[in-house]
Amino acid sequence: MTRNDLKIKPVEVTERCFELLNEAIIYLRDKVLAPTQAEIMNDQFFAAIKQLETTPWIGIPYKRGMKAIKLGKFSYNIFYRENENDIDILGIWHTSRGTEFEEQ
Repeated sequence: MTRNDLKIKPVEVTERCFELLNEAIIYLRDKVLAPTQAEIMNDQFFAAIKQLETTPWIGIPYKRGMKAIKLGKFSYNIFYRENENDIDILGIWHTSRGTEFEEQ
């Protein structure tokens, strides 16, 4: 099977997800003083989203129909929901946070 044989599902990234991604990038860039890592994180996020277009089944079941995948080498998970015709990217969440990711 080649990439051309795979059905591509459109991906919709929620506003909340973009906000969470932006917070994580700012944290890496400004607090950890790792601007290169912030850029890598951003690139890996969009690479993961691109991968989900054709392989949405790779995620680990989470709750309420959500799935999660690890964000590259970072301690973040990307949470998403696969629908019949598309994929909703709901957010990213650092694994050390005391509370679980909740869809809003």
